[in-house]
Amino acid sequence: MPAWGLAAVAEGSRSRSVHAGKGRSEADDVTLLQTIVGARGAGRDQLAAVLREGRLLHPDGNPEQSARRHGWSRGQIKRLRAFCQLARRCLIPPDSAAPAVTSPKEALLQFQDLRREPRESFAVLYLNARNQPLGREVVAVGGLNIAQLRPREVFAPALTLGAAAVVLAHNHPSGDPTPSPEDLAVTRHLLEAGELLGVEVLDHLVLSADRFRSIREAGGL
Repeated sequence: MPAWGLAAVAEGSRSRSVHAGKGRSEADDVTLLQTIVGARGAGRDQLAAVLREGRLLHPDGNPEQSARRHGWSRGQIKRLRAFCQLARRCLIPPDSAAPAVTSPKEALLQFQDLRREPRESFAVLYLNARNQPLGREVVAVGGLNIAQLRPREVFAPALTLGAAAVVLAHNHPSGDPTPSPEDLAVTRHLLEAGELLGVEVLDHLVLSADRFRSIREAGGL
């Protein structure tokens, strides 16, 4: 199983996304966003501002924050959040041409939505033998005692997808991404469970709104 850094990410994936966006106007994007979230209380200028400021679907974007600043309703923000989560999942290509994930920072791009979650959430990125993404699942949300997370919740999708490796991630809504003793303990527990199942745990990322920690880089794996 390849470890972090042994494969290169294809620059072509970035250029493909750039070319895909050409020929599409902001007016078209505003119309689509208006259809998704509803027009009540949100004019086209306001929708356009959220698109620009929030950088919708960009890994470092924060459209929810922009939407709140412009006075969107809770229902509109909920629909926006659901759309962003669905779209980001669809951006993980399941085919053999998917770019490899070769470092904690690259894996972090697949977990950006967790950074804005107000509740603690635990997610898993499933990779094939070439470190290419097969899918991602949120396996626990809210009121989470990470020490009680069971291996079957993490590895059942891995076996279904035929994954060779996983990257674990969860958020600290407190804002401090320093791994707790419980975080380290459950990481070691899942590492042992993965070894029994033939699924390698490549890393466990702990996220906050503006920082993250890699337990592997910290020597916890």
